[in-house]
Amino acid sequence: MNVYRKSLVIQLLLFIVFFIMGANLIVGAYLGETYGWINFVLLGVLIAFAVYGFILYKKEDLRIVVMLPKEMNLIRYLLYGYFFVYIVNMILPSLIEVDPKLVSTVVGVILMGIASYGIQMQIRLLNQK
Repeated sequence: MNVYRKSLVIQLLLFIVFFIMGANLIVGAYLGETYGWINFVLLGVLIAFAVYGFILYKKEDLRIVVMLPKEMNLIRYLLYGYFFVYIVNMILPSLIEVDPKLVSTVVGVILMGIASYGIQMQIRLLNQK
């Protein structure tokens, strides 16, 4: 399947943002109460990535990258997995009595792992000749 290279760059930025969001769960669980300004820093970083992604997407780039259907499905499953784990993070503390810091840490590590694999995959695709 042929995909524009700029679409893969946007996906790379998306996985980087997902990594930051996973790290934010861990940092927010331990430092969120004492350092409330961390959420504003995260919001600023997310806005900066959104603006940078928009500029990159509007830039004229007609280069094509060939993706196998296996790679396209893997990206889809990574995104579904990320969504599922993030939803579990929101629902689980209200269903059972668990330590919220432990849940945030475990879920943050899982989300960062999914995002790291997505970043590695996007870089590998972008480095194809």
